[in-house]
Amino acid sequence: MNKHCVLIIEDEPTINRIVSNYFQTEGFKVLSALDGFKGLQLFSQHEVDLVCLDIMMPNINGWDVAKTIRESSNIPVIMMSALSEEEDILKGYSLKVDDYITKPFNPKVLVAKAVNLLERYKSSEPNVKTTGVLNISNIRMDLDTHKIFINESEVYMSKTEFDLLKYFLEHEGKICSRNLLLDEVWGIDVYVEDRIVDTYVKKLRKYLGENAHFIKTVFGVGYRFESSE
Repeated sequence: MNKHCVLIIEDEPTINRIVSNYFQTEGFKVLSALDGFKGLQLFSQHEVDLVCLDIMMPNINGWDVAKTIRESSNIPVIMMSALSEEEDILKGYSLKVDDYITKPFNPKVLVAKAVNLLERYKSSEPNVKTTGVLNISNIRMDLDTHKIFINESEVYMSKTEFDLLKYFLEHEGKICSRNLLLDEVWGIDVYVEDRIVDTYVKKLRKYLGENAHFIKTVFGVGYRFESSE
């Protein structure tokens, strides 16, 4: 059974429901939102593998949602829109979306595109440890379930937050430059400002609470994770 999680962000309830049903039939876990704001909330709260995204939506449009996602993740994104002009399609690709499908479309084709993208995305990931448990001090990361426990209490993190903390724990004591962290966590094909690392480190320190000092700043270079043990 497919264990991937797809996030559907589409403001038309009927289309949202139909697309969601097709993905569920293929074994996907499905999250859905009817506007961009709720979509970004779900994206930050869950481990999402792929996003299917409309453009013309209330609150936050699809262009801005795609841009925000690309600031922290390189997961596959498919835009599905009634905007079929060449300039709209090119704008989508300029935001680093992986595919652009115009309405009306066959949901079976959308799911097929999603499956292909996920297979390619998975095969391009570096061959690193992805299973097991990481334990350092009072931090425990279950890499199979993507659950994190700090002081025995479960903490909910976004995918990027999880990946960044995982990298720190796997490389304890190593000085990590911002550029290194961008390449290893965000990916070499994702273009974001290096200061985004500082923002995410600030988030991790907040999660760590009294253990925030585990992430030490190496001035002018980056960071080093070092527990008190």
